[in-house]
Amino acid sequence: MISVNGVVKRYGNKLALDDVSLHVDRGTFVSLIGPNGAGKTTLIRILLTLMKPDKGDVQILGYNPFHNKKVLREVGYVQEIPTYPPFLSGRQILELSAKVKGIDKSEVKRVLEFVEMDSLANFPIIKYSKGLVQRIAIAEALLGNPMVLILDEPNMGIDPIFSLKTREILTKLKRKYNVTILMTSHEMEDVKKLSDTIYMLYKGKVVFKGSVEDMIRKFLGIQVVIETDNISETEKLLKEIEYVNGVFNEGNKIVAKLAEDKREDLLKVLVANGIRVKGFYMDLNLEEAYARALKNV
Repeated sequence: MISVNGVVKRYGNKLALDDVSLHVDRGTFVSLIGPNGAGKTTLIRILLTLMKPDKGDVQILGYNPFHNKKVLREVGYVQEIPTYPPFLSGRQILELSAKVKGIDKSEVKRVLEFVEMDSLANFPIIKYSKGLVQRIAIAEALLGNPMVLILDEPNMGIDPIFSLKTREILTKLKRKYNVTILMTSHEMEDVKKLSDTIYMLYKGKVVFKGSVEDMIRKFLGIQVVIETDNISETEKLLKEIEYVNGVFNEGNKIVAKLAEDKREDLLKVLVANGIRVKGFYMDLNLEEAYARALKNV
């Protein structure tokens, strides 16, 4: 659905994108992460044909958008900080956008209901919180039922409640409507909960590609959380297992760091030794893995 191959982009002497390749398959959610200045926004602008690459090519739905602008009708875009005339209502914003896009006005009702803004749509933008403005921006991007959605920091500066609602909307788009989504974000909780694949950019280069678990395994190792009422017995047993490199008692649970992926073996050992395991799962601390990744690139 989205294909980026060997893209290079310079700003004068600065190399903003250095041989970047990226692929987003149909109905998947890909997150693009990295520090400010890594090249994320430059890549988004190229995909939207707002600037041309110096080298390489991009395709959306099998077409080069620079040669076939019509393909962009199938792309919805949500910018980092949406700016709308404060005196217009959310409904008026969407009606104007539908008119510009040549989309039937009836679409406005559909997208408002989808983002759960139909009851608030007649209030002026100036009365909306950041989260409500962001929902209008997502609704605008969904006009015309695009097959591809590109989001640039959709939850920046939004409180946790609205952030959760945005995640619910995006999850529904992917699972129920098979929309292909590419998102840039600094919010690791969003990345962890939504992503099928992560690409990490650093100084214009792709320095990591893989799943959330892949990233955590690579930069943090395998850490297993064990919830049990037998804390002391579990801690003692874990310290006797050769592939357990570290044991951390966190009060009502224990975190075990493994030298290799023997989670299944470990669970069997715990059960065989009479430990009542109430919870057993990998510690997915993506924020810490991301911080470690930045130190290692």
